[in-house]
Amino acid sequence: MAPERSILSRAFVALFVSVAVAMMGVGIVAPILPLLAQTFSAGGFAIGLSFSAFPLARMLVGPVIGRLSDHIGRKRLLVLGLAGFTVISILYVITSSIWQLALFRFLQGGASMLVTPIAQAYVGDVTPAGKEGRSINAFYVSMFLGMAVGPLLGGTLAEAWGFRASFLAMGALSSCALILVLWTVPPDARRVGARPRAAPTPIRTLLRSDSVKALLLYFATRGVWRQGFNAFFPLWAASRLGLSESSIGLILSTYMLSGGVLQLPFGMLADRWPRRIQVAIGSAGAPLLLLVVPYLSSTLQFAALTFTVGALSALSRASMLAIRTALGRKHGMGTLAGLHGAAFSSGQMLGPTAFGAIADGIGLSAAFPFGAAVGFAATVLVVRWLRRDRGEPAADAVS
Repeated sequence: MAPERSILSRAFVALFVSVAVAMMGVGIVAPILPLLAQTFSAGGFAIGLSFSAFPLARMLVGPVIGRLSDHIGRKRLLVLGLAGFTVISILYVITSSIWQLALFRFLQGGASMLVTPIAQAYVGDVTPAGKEGRSINAFYVSMFLGMAVGPLLGGTLAEAWGFRASFLAMGALSSCALILVLWTVPPDARRVGARPRAAPTPIRTLLRSDSVKALLLYFATRGVWRQGFNAFFPLWAASRLGLSESSIGLILSTYMLSGGVLQLPFGMLADRWPRRIQVAIGSAGAPLLLLVVPYLSSTLQFAALTFTVGALSALSRASMLAIRTALGRKHGMGTLAGLHGAAFSSGQMLGPTAFGAIADGIGLSAAFPFGAAVGFAATVLVVRWLRRDRGEPAADAVS
């Protein structure tokens, strides 16, 4: 058992690093992309399009890639995705127009779907029954780590040595992760500790499962209200309260901080306490807190708010990830991970547009109650579906 455990540990570390690098690459581009786009004299619409290209690619290819990994295996897709990140970093360096930038951003979104959900599916393959919460949520910390470090690294390198330095750093990190995966992750044909994979459930049949519908609605609507808040809270805080850019950045970063700190403890809780109850508390509580945004006035108050929103989000997300992993054993681990990524990306695309329409039609302050309503209404349906699907015990699993 000791050699087997050692191989699994090395594989887990390699996958953890590869996902952290993938999300770090996304974050590296975030503070640079608008500035780079401006050098091409791009207007607001074109800049917005370049941002939307990333989630659009994830939404389109997620279900296909996830299902493909259930048929042909995980490792070769991981390798292809990390190699793609390396090549795309070079393409960013030679970008000469806003349309090239949007295209390369689209390609990066597709490559990210070869990394993040596929690595999660691999971890799910080797996770023992009853341990879904602690295993997949320990792994999920890699995403928060990458998203937290990426913007800081990208902005620092760009300020010191220019845009190219940030893109080249992304390429170097991706190359290191690629080598690590090639060296330490066992091929699917001899995955240590993994159970044989059953044939994945047909998509049409899968989408009739109430638990799967609950999973997809949860992540899609989270994308709506979270991305909508990220897009419009800075505008509201600056115009109404005069908060500085650094204060707004601090407020938004506390969400990632609480998620990163609490994801693993809540993952362990998901294996010990009925998951459906945790989903109900966290999924309803997090968006409802948006209702108090217009009544706060200081950086400290907003930081406390976003930290609490992040904590409640981590509570529900930990259980939903555990449910997804348990369902994956029956329906296809990669298929569900890909559908999850596509659902969240669709919400990320819709959220800013919907918040913007509300802000233009009613007023900026009305956008936050709209987000709260979307999140709460979705919770009602999610919990109802989880309760109704008696054929899927994952929602109430307790080890």
